[in-house]
Amino acid sequence: MSNGFGGEEIKQESSWRYPLGIFMATLVLCAIFLYYYVGPSVDDFSGNTPSPAITEEPVRVEIGGITFSPAANYTVFPRARRGGARDEVVLYALWPTMNGYTPAQRREFIENEPDSRRIDIVISKSSSMFSERDRFERLYLPETLDQSGVRTPYQLTKFNFREQRSNVPTNGYSDTELFVGTDADENLAAIFCFKELDEVKSPECWREYEYGETIEVSYRFKRPYLPEWQALDAAVRKFVEGLDQTSVTAGQ
Repeated sequence: MSNGFGGEEIKQESSWRYPLGIFMATLVLCAIFLYYYVGPSVDDFSGNTPSPAITEEPVRVEIGGITFSPAANYTVFPRARRGGARDEVVLYALWPTMNGYTPAQRREFIENEPDSRRIDIVISKSSSMFSERDRFERLYLPETLDQSGVRTPYQLTKFNFREQRSNVPTNGYSDTELFVGTDADENLAAIFCFKELDEVKSPECWREYEYGETIEVSYRFKRPYLPEWQALDAAVRKFVEGLDQTSVTAGQ
């Protein structure tokens, strides 16, 4: 600070102040940019981003009054590994061994290949007032082209739905085929499969069935394994039953 003409005080500012301010502003903007593109998202913090686990530590999850205890390497989302009460738990396993995630099998679990052996399993609270048989008889069958269906070589009857057209409303099933059979417990099994079309790169099949009075289980698998559906279905149901700690405790 010095005196100028007329005795006025003149303040001398440091030459590095403005460059430093620009540098700090640029640094903050870069940090925000990096966080936005590569930093954890809200879903990451809440555990809603799929992330495999290698530990086999059991996790206790309570759904609809039933306690299930899958190993952590069967869980898809980190939130499930916190345990406690949940509306659903999403799991995966490899067919036919039904083992959980391992780094050596990462490709099978992570990639969506047409012949992937991964089975996706969701255990959730019941949300439908209809049983699997009721859904078939009341909802699906009336929408098929031929209610007699066509027999297949693998103990299933195939049903086709109306094709989707721009001027005709559809039932929402037009891109799928329905296969109906009887599982090992003599229950009706209704299995939907996406049609094998060029635009469907990795077609899947799925079934949803009741587990007790409060739980429903749905599972998905790749269409090439449809001929093995009976063994696959039995393996999934045995797997889910093995996770049920409530029934184990009651049997002791």
